[in-house]
Amino acid sequence: MNLNNLGLTERELDFLQIIYDLSQEGWFPNVTQVSNALSVKPSTSEEYLNNLKEKGYIMKKNGNIKLSEKGLEVVRTIKRNHRIVETFLYKLGLDLENSCKSAKIMEYHVTEDFIDSVCELMGHPSTCPHGKEIPHENNCRDLCKLELVSKR
Repeated sequence: MNLNNLGLTERELDFLQIIYDLSQEGWFPNVTQVSNALSVKPSTSEEYLNNLKEKGYIMKKNGNIKLSEKGLEVVRTIKRNHRIVETFLYKLGLDLENSCKSAKIMEYHVTEDFIDSVCELMGHPSTCPHGKEIPHENNCRDLCKLELVSKR
């Protein structure tokens, strides 16, 4: 998935990531929690969240916010982009902090082809330097399986 083709702003992508991150703690966040996490006013959050809801990326129920499948797919792509770029930069010799900061800048702007190529170049790593799993998308996952079979 190329994030540049979705018609989402960087700030909207930030909102999707925060909703995901907060929901990983075992509960679905509300507007106040999202606002606090992004250091914005609740009225600003409401505006962004309403836009994301209209576009089909989130659902709101009983004051709680949940990512739709469409929203989850976007966040998985962002996480994948970040972790592959971070791993690549780390392997090039950047320290962990600079690798992470640089990956954060790039994560919304790299293409799927770039990410798949870098992933293949690195041998399809399973984790980033922080030890977090790198999700492998369909094309890349198929490449991983082919390489495993061919190595046997």
